[in-house]
Amino acid sequence: MKVLLVGQPNVGKSSLINALTGAKVIISNYPGTTIDVTEGKTKINGIEYTFIDTPGVYNLFPSSLEEKVTEEMILNGEYDFIIQVMDAISIERSLVITMSLIELGVPLLLAINFWEEAEKKGIEVDEKKLEKMLGVKVVKINPIKRGGIRDLIKNIGEARKSNFKITYDDDIEIAIQETMKKLKETKLSKRGIAVKILEGDEIAIKKYGIDAEDIIEKIKRHPNLAIDIQITKSGYASIISKNVVKLRARKEKLNRFDKFLFSNWLAGFTLTSFILAITFAILIYLGGWFQDELMGLANEIINFLMPYVPSYLSLIIKEALTGLSAGIAIAIPYIGIFYFLLSIMEDSGILARFIIVLNSMMKKIGLPGKSIIPVMLGLGCSAAAIKSSRLLASARDRLKIAFLFSMVPCSSRTAIILGIVSHYAGISYGIAIYIIALVLFIVTAKLLDIVIKKEPMPIIEELPPYRLPKIKNVVAKSWIRMKSFVYVVIPLLIIGGMLYGLLLHLSLIDFIVKPLSPITRGWLMLPEESVMALFYGFLQKDLTPAMLANALGTLNFNAAMTKLQIFTFGMASTFQIPCIIAFAMIGKELGWKNAILIEIAALAYGLIVTGLILRLLMLWH
Repeated sequence: MKVLLVGQPNVGKSSLINALTGAKVIISNYPGTTIDVTEGKTKINGIEYTFIDTPGVYNLFPSSLEEKVTEEMILNGEYDFIIQVMDAISIERSLVITMSLIELGVPLLLAINFWEEAEKKGIEVDEKKLEKMLGVKVVKINPIKRGGIRDLIKNIGEARKSNFKITYDDDIEIAIQETMKKLKETKLSKRGIAVKILEGDEIAIKKYGIDAEDIIEKIKRHPNLAIDIQITKSGYASIISKNVVKLRARKEKLNRFDKFLFSNWLAGFTLTSFILAITFAILIYLGGWFQDELMGLANEIINFLMPYVPSYLSLIIKEALTGLSAGIAIAIPYIGIFYFLLSIMEDSGILARFIIVLNSMMKKIGLPGKSIIPVMLGLGCSAAAIKSSRLLASARDRLKIAFLFSMVPCSSRTAIILGIVSHYAGISYGIAIYIIALVLFIVTAKLLDIVIKKEPMPIIEELPPYRLPKIKNVVAKSWIRMKSFVYVVIPLLIIGGMLYGLLLHLSLIDFIVKPLSPITRGWLMLPEESVMALFYGFLQKDLTPAMLANALGTLNFNAAMTKLQIFTFGMASTFQIPCIIAFAMIGKELGWKNAILIEIAALAYGLIVTGLILRLLMLWH
């Protein structure tokens, strides 16, 4: 049995699929796109179920790539039924989606999430009344606490088509009937497909090979037919909501706090700065402690193993172990802790408030308000952030953001800044890179705004309630983000170390580093060998610390570089396109020509800025 999970963003579909399948999920791209789709399998009453978490939508009238993917999956009809996850706090908005699903004649189960939080806010949803009105099974759930999951599983076989009827005025009804005559047999309701075609839905028109332009032209009373159809569906959603939702007056302290937070720029700036300061303090001190412990353990293991390695392999094996130990000791503490803290901020509702507070700053530097979302995601992973930039309406804005990611330190570059620069040169040097990155981001954004002028757009962001994060969910989410490092990067660390050892064994290093010495030794004033780390870091920034250890022949970078050189190396590693994965993502999203131009421009820009800052600092040294 194949089941689609459908619902608006942040409604709890991911939590539900984890509750149903025990977090045994796989993530893959929807065919022909870069959109992630999560899939999980489990057995219920001896029957194997495949649950597919579709991208979040606000309605089935798509305006973004994610919404188009969800609608295409629904229209394909390659599933047995749909579970729509609804938000009890905004039940009317959820019902807009329900109306379209009912019209398409898909078998449905409705799962109402966040009902406990809704009741705390004075919102009560009568699921029995909703069930009676729509003629489909409705269950209240709490996937985080596994509340209602047994009830959902018990009723998993009760999915059915709704008997609720949506009717329009006479002109639209005639148009629907005429459009239905053009349609051949379909898996879904002919009436629902006809309505989609009358709405001008590109996916439905392409899939069924017909349009209704001749029919639409006859309807003089509806010059904006698609909008009028949406208004009718929204009207039904509103009427149903009023019948099943009961509101109780209740004072809400959190709303007052949020109003104060968003109306007072000083309060927003202070809270944001405070939380970020705590985050970086934890990264610096706790990550530094883990790094020291892991480094010491790694040295002991290498010293213990090397006497047992054959002499003809000793150089290759030693470099492989050095690269592996340096990568794990430096990257894992910082990346792991960062994702753990980021997950806490997401689940607690703090991250959404950061986005709204920082929105005003984005407008002042000529970026659309929505750009703060990919920028915040960029602190975690640049590839994911570049993918999320598709929510920006303008291609020019996406180009701006893609270039600006070279100045947004992702978690891997944070590992370099904190694990190499702060740890070996001093905390002040590490903090200085973040300050320079912020200044560069603002200055570059203003310059791009002059060159590429675009009217900023308002931000529309869901504001979730404050929640106490569940450690189990935070750990699971952190692991999902970290596992690519374990499965992909660690093997590359070993291969990279072995490759460097082989180059040393064959005396080929000079053929690589010497031609680039005008950049490394001349402009950046770094050891010639460090170019290997900068070059290899383009494959994956997590590999940079390991390759630097290989290139310098030691895990103690202070023995091979001065503090100023370590600081310069940190800047050179930070101010550029982060890795080949991010580069490939830019190519997929914006075209390979743009990706190559952005890569060349970002690399040149980063090297020029790094060299200029180095020379300014040398005036004080």
